[in-house]
Amino acid sequence: MRTLVILLTLALALGTSGCGDLLSLHALHTPRDRILDPAIEGRWENDDQLLTVQRSGDLYQVKLQSRSDPAGEPRDYHVHLVEIAGVRFADVLWTEAVGHMILRVRLRDGQLHLAFFDSKWLRDRVPHAEADVNNGATQAVLTEPTPQLRALVARYAREPGAYDARELVYRRAPR
Repeated sequence: MRTLVILLTLALALGTSGCGDLLSLHALHTPRDRILDPAIEGRWENDDQLLTVQRSGDLYQVKLQSRSDPAGEPRDYHVHLVEIAGVRFADVLWTEAVGHMILRVRLRDGQLHLAFFDSKWLRDRVPHAEADVNNGATQAVLTEPTPQLRALVARYAREPGAYDARELVYRRAPR
């Protein structure tokens, strides 16, 4: 029952944020392979969102603020960076729920590109559970422990079809 409540909370949170909805119950990172990258720190923006990335010890605290509702409460995330199969990923935890989102992170031409490790193509190829979270709505959940999760991500890290087609692109925000 607790897992169902957690998944329902996550599904509602992610559904309202436009994020991918393939979650992992386990972390992608381990204490020995987390990396830090000062180049991603700071304020980033696109037409819809303001993203603030601040280092805090061995992780990043990230705030996501809607530009259409600047008075609204920002969403807070804890993010660990890790490199797997030559691809940089963010292991993202929303601070108000449990479950890891996995995003590919790239810096290109001074822009921050984020893509969710989530697609119908990927779901057709990886073992996952479909949790019934609310009135027939389902939530896809990867249940593999960290070592198996890392192997799965490594297998598909360079496959374009593994990522949500809608990449989020941010430019540096003025101070």
